[in-house]
Amino acid sequence: MNQIGRFHNLFVTSLALLTTVFTVGGCQDRYYDFGVQVVPLDGSVVEVGRPDGSLSGLGGAGGRAGAPGLGGRGGSAGGGGVAGGAGGTGGGVMLCNNSSPERLTDVSNCGTCFNSCLRPNADPVCVNGQCKSTCFTGFYDSNNDLTAPAATSNGCECVKTNNGAEACDGLDNDCNGIVDDGFNFAADPANCGACGVACTFPFAQGSCKNSVCVQGACLAGFYDRDPKIPGCETACQKTNGGVEICDGQDNDCNGMVDDNPQAPTIACRTMGVCAGVTPKCMGTGGWVCTYPSTFQDVEDTTKTCDGLDNDCDGKIDEAFSIGKACTVGSGPCAGTGTWVCDNTMANGHRCMGSTKTPGTEVCNGLDDDCDGKVDELDSMSDKTSDDKLVYFAAKNVTMFAYEASRYDATATDRGFDSSRRPCAVAGRQPWANVTKEEAQAACTKIGTGWRLCTAAEWSDGCNGTSTTNLFPYGNSYTANRCNGYDYAKTAGQTTLATGAATMFLSDITTADKLYDMSGNVKEWVATDLTTTTTTPSCTTPPCLFEMRGGAYDIASFTVNGTTTAPGLQCDSTTPAPASVPVRLPSVGFRCCRTGALPN
Repeated sequence: MNQIGRFHNLFVTSLALLTTVFTVGGCQDRYYDFGVQVVPLDGSVVEVGRPDGSLSGLGGAGGRAGAPGLGGRGGSAGGGGVAGGAGGTGGGVMLCNNSSPERLTDVSNCGTCFNSCLRPNADPVCVNGQCKSTCFTGFYDSNNDLTAPAATSNGCECVKTNNGAEACDGLDNDCNGIVDDGFNFAADPANCGACGVACTFPFAQGSCKNSVCVQGACLAGFYDRDPKIPGCETACQKTNGGVEICDGQDNDCNGMVDDNPQAPTIACRTMGVCAGVTPKCMGTGGWVCTYPSTFQDVEDTTKTCDGLDNDCDGKIDEAFSIGKACTVGSGPCAGTGTWVCDNTMANGHRCMGSTKTPGTEVCNGLDDDCDGKVDELDSMSDKTSDDKLVYFAAKNVTMFAYEASRYDATATDRGFDSSRRPCAVAGRQPWANVTKEEAQAACTKIGTGWRLCTAAEWSDGCNGTSTTNLFPYGNSYTANRCNGYDYAKTAGQTTLATGAATMFLSDITTADKLYDMSGNVKEWVATDLTTTTTTPSCTTPPCLFEMRGGAYDIASFTVNGTTTAPGLQCDSTTPAPASVPVRLPSVGFRCCRTGALPN
């Protein structure tokens, strides 16, 4: 059966049904458009049951007759075909007329045939050929396409949610056609880039910039110790009254440790190797002055003499006395100079300067000739020039020509330094007030072989070339020849300077003479009197020593008109016990050695 036949049967059947219904109800006999659409096999839309349409073709009358050309299904749809008799109109199709007045109100053919006003969720209305549909209650046309052709309109597609208040949820809650309108995803920290993306950071403010969350300032009492961890993860309690100082803490709780702390509490050294050093904040270590490796807190010799001010006090190598005056050599030949660095020397420095021209060696406690020896009496060619020695060839003994004196003695002062050897020099106060043991020790300091004179050597020296003289100068006493009690002196004066009594001489040779062998001071000799004198009480010699020559306090006396002074004679002797140290201002000594001094 062709398509026209099928539509004809459908139409006849539907028309018959409608006629029956309205006839029974007693209503006005009139066709009503329900807006039903019939879709043929070819997909086109065909309207049915229009009184203003004309038949495009008639089918057979009645289903049973099955007349050729009638829609089989139409005939079987109802008995109208039979009741209609032979008219045979049951299968016809009525066509839409665009000029019909009903085009002004027909919701199925509004304004033109087949223009339906039917839209989802809307009441269709055709007013003056224009679809004016209205949405059902609770439905809204959010995209404003309700009046668009049916093929492109989705009707009243929107149902309000959230009571019509727009929320950020991916929906058009207020059905205004805009989803999530009113939300700024580029700057809204609660919905940054998308709904529900909140810019929150632990203990920190957050903001949204260009749809990206950005961490802001820390909340009070917190700071961001680790930038790699989101938020301000560390709680902070203000210290030091909230004033930032150098202590490794965030005193003001601004999230930064030791930032712009108060001025340093220390001052760095600025001179020498410390130049340019300023205090640095070292956290919990506080302010620190970081000096170079050449620095020393107190300069010593461990850095060697390097020409630097290592302890930054404005002095260079002061441990080595650099720049200070120094002495080159020793004794009278010593010159002056200044210390300079020289690390080849044991002490790391040397005295830059020169010695003086060597002088003549004299007995003064100095190395006058700069040979490294002081007051030497080693030989006739290496000796002091002022020490007078006499070699008594007949007795093979070398003797001091003068009473012994200290090197620091003067014509009026006996000196005080007993640590050096005695001198045999004219014009000095004699070394008196000395014990026999001290005198012996002093003589040994001269060198090998030197000692106190024996009693025999002293006596031979006093007699000189004569063996019978009572006095060094002869047999008759003369008051002003020797310094005894009768010698004319200044009131209160005791000893004279050595050799001052020039007329009091013992001649050994024409050129060699001994002075002060009588008077001035008595002189210790080394002989033990125990061996020459009967001393029953002495059981363990030596027990007795003696002094020779008399002293300034020995008086003279006159017998039968002859004045003499036995205590000043060459054979005069004064014994002294060995067991008791005898120290008198009137007792001195002179030194001897066996043989002549080497050349």
